Amino acid sequence: MSAVIETTSLLNLEQGHKGRITAICGDQRMQRRMLSLGLRVGTVVNVLNHRGRGVVVGNAGTRVALGSSVAEKLIVETLA
Repeated sequence: MSAVIETTSLLNLEQGHKGRITAICGDQRMQRRMLSLGLRVGTVVNVLNHRGRGVVVGNAGTRVALGSSVAEKLIVETLA
């Protein structure tokens, strides 16, 4: 019996929760942009704040602010 992995959009992850990026739903330009920000598949991010419709995430000592249109394209596995 295998465990069910719960995934959601980064935009839906609540403040203070962590998630591991499992997919980036976008074209190659979007994926390169996320890579330049240090966000790639497998990266663990912590939601620091929701700013309007956007989200601020922390990753390896850095903070990145993402707009809602970008954050909804990042699919994350919620972590305990």
